[in-house]
Amino acid sequence: MLSRVALLALVAALLAGCGEKPEPAASRVSAVTGTVDLERPAAPPDAGTEGGHRAPWTATTSRSSFAFDGRVEPESSQVTLRPRGTVDVGDDGTFRARVRKLKRGANRFVLVARSPGLTPWRVDISITRK
Repeated sequence: MLSRVALLALVAALLAGCGEKPEPAASRVSAVTGTVDLERPAAPPDAGTEGGHRAPWTATTSRSSFAFDGRVEPESSQVTLRPRGTVDVGDDGTFRARVRKLKRGANRFVLVARSPGLTPWRVDISITRK
């Protein structure tokens, strides 16, 4: 009798697990991501040209200063604008970047967002002062 009870318990345990799919592994974030509120670069006609894969995001102004907005994830990322910009990041990951003393013509910048343990997010930016 005891072996029948043990056998029934074993069968019930096996049937209880049938049809269940294992839980998928939690996806790991591996890189910082972001967006900027600037004109998108042109489609890459040729990776060997400036209009290719590394085409900068662009903006035009007639003033000596310029500001733009964006968002990063994770929200705690540190965002910098080099060579001479300032960036204020909110608790929700939204940011405002500012540059001053723009010279006439194209001014190149690199926007970088970093978070420990993640691949940084990098965007090339060109702001043209008329």
